[in-house]
Amino acid sequence: MANSGETYKCDVCGQVVKVQTGGAGTLVCCDQPMKKTS
Repeated sequence: MANSGETYKCDVCGQVVKVQTGGAGTLVCCDQPMKKTS
């Protein structure tokens, strides 16, 4: 689950996203789950 304000990064292409509205599920980029950054 992604929560509002969290930041995620793709290890494959380097895309970074910041969650605006939280929700259930997994963020995916380049067919891989994105990793939460601190």
